Formats: sequence, structure tokens, C-alpha cells
Amino acid sequence: METQIEETCKLYYDDFEPFCQWKREEHDTLEIYLQEFKKQHLRVLVEKPGVVTITGERPLAGTRRSRFRKQIKIPKNCKTEEIRATLGCGVLQIRLPKQTPAFPESNTTSSSMPSSYLLDIQSSSSRHTEVITKLALQVLAGVLAVMVASGAYAYHHCGHAW
Repeated sequence: METQIEETCKLYYDDFEPFCQWKREEHDTLEIYLQEFKKQHLRVLVEKPGVVTITGERPLAGTRRSRFRKQIKIPKNCKTEEIRATLGCGVLQIRLPKQTPAFPESNTTSSSMPSSYLLDIQSSSSRHTEVITKLALQVLAGVLAVMVASGAYAYHHCGHAW
């Protein structure tokens, strides 16, 4: 009887590697695409010096769960205490602000911090639109490449009828 109860309570995990993309601008941002994950399913920790660990686990059907674990090395020029994570439209963004140099270069036009350090100016709906647009363009490029290759093949192997 106990064995039967243990079997029905046993969880089964589907481990996966989420799609990730770095954006390197005035600060480094790692985007992790996690459709159907919610904030309560995710954990972002600076566990040991120089490493951020991102884990996630969400329920699927019955006793199945989907999970991942990812570790990234923190760049030496990062302000570790200012690392922030936000989740919106299925994309977890981990922002790694860069340290400002002690002696700014002479061609720098402003000595103040960029406004993107203070607040995230993009709304989640514009972020969602940007992601969808990028994906649609990638699909369109793939379809176009297949069409060109098919036409070249047909022309080369079948000849032209006119």
C-alpha cells in the first residue's frame, strides 16, 4: 500500500535548456525565453562570487514538471549589488549594470548615469511586440531562403519551359 502511495506522489521532471540571448549596450542584459513560466516559478541568485544561478520549475500535467538550471559568469566590470531581474511577456531579463570608469574618457559628453540604469523605459507590451517582430522576420527569412533554393533547384534540374 505504501509503495502505491509513493508512486502516485513521485514527480517526473522534463529538464530543458531555455533559449538565451545577450544584449550588450550600456549594460549587459541576458534575455531568457521562458513561455508559460510565472514569477513564482523562477529564482535568480548570486550564489558564489562571480556567478549568477537562474533556476525555474513549473507544473505540467499530473505529476510532471518542467525545469531548468543555468549559471552565468558575472563580468568583472559588473556592479554585482545592482543586478536586477524582470519577467515580462515570457522573457526573463537579467540586467548586469557595468561599473563606470573612475576617470571618464575625455570624449564623454555627460558624466551622469544613463537613465536606463534608473528605470526600464520599455513597456512590456512594446517588448512583446519587439520579440514577436524579430521572430516573424526570422521565419520570413527562412521561408524566403527555402523558396529561392527550391526555385534554383527546379531551374537547374528541370530546365525552363519557355
